[in-house]
Amino acid sequence: MNSKKGIILIFISTIMFGSYGVWSRLMGDSFGAFYQGWTRALIIVILLLPILLWKKQIIPIARKDLGWFAIFLFFTSLTQAPLYYAFNHMDIGSATLLFFVSMLLTMSFVGIMFLGEKNTKIKIISFFLAAIGLYTIFSFSLVVFSLLAASLAIVNGIASGGEVSFSKKLSGNYSALYLTWTSWVVIVLTNAPISFLLGEVQHLPSLDIVWGYQIGYTIASILGFWLIIEGLKYTEASIGGLIGLLEIVFSVLFGIILFKEELTLRVLTGALLIIAAASLPHVWNLSNSLRNNNNRKLL
Repeated sequence: MNSKKGIILIFISTIMFGSYGVWSRLMGDSFGAFYQGWTRALIIVILLLPILLWKKQIIPIARKDLGWFAIFLFFTSLTQAPLYYAFNHMDIGSATLLFFVSMLLTMSFVGIMFLGEKNTKIKIISFFLAAIGLYTIFSFSLVVFSLLAASLAIVNGIASGGEVSFSKKLSGNYSALYLTWTSWVVIVLTNAPISFLLGEVQHLPSLDIVWGYQIGYTIASILGFWLIIEGLKYTEASIGGLIGLLEIVFSVLFGIILFKEELTLRVLTGALLIIAAASLPHVWNLSNSLRNNNNRKLL
């Protein structure tokens, strides 16, 4: 029963994450790329602060962790504005695929180079499949969309991959909620000054439809994070990872249904390669887990 609960929670989280492109497109050029990032981050920081205080999870950062925190927060600071721009200047599906595969490749690279993870055959196969998928989508994107939009989708993927990977250096000593809160704090501190320097319009909060979209984006961000963390408590990480791939599917579907985007054969091919690359390690771990459980039963 608990496993089913975990699967349902993670499934809903993929809908939340898959909707990011929808909220970005609905907001469009009404908000500047950095303005929407720092204002949404500020709302999340304010909402999460009472929970952290209640749980007493705000603790001083140890001196030995300062370097890793700096790296983690540097990558975090680049995770909002680039993808927002990409969503508004290219297809949501293509932007998501470019983002996802660059995040996947970055996580593999950081894991092997900095976290002591082994470079297994499955990871090598996944790496090449993801790289081929990236080339397929990126070459298509350069023909149809601007180099800047496609490049920023990749930059955001690299930043997100670095953020997630380097958080592993800190997650043993700090709660996931605290790390998430600090990441949104640094987005406020970095994106707000850039927004002002670029002369973006600083809209006052109001009851208009654009601010409604911003609140929707904020709710999706908070729910997506909470649902996947809560869901992983009840199911295996490998199963959660496989379900999490539905984020790509929902993102592409939202683009097709809501914004009449076309799914070309080239993009579909790249998408399937990327999904295969991302799912291989999870399928491998799941099959090993099932094999080990069967062996224990036989004993």
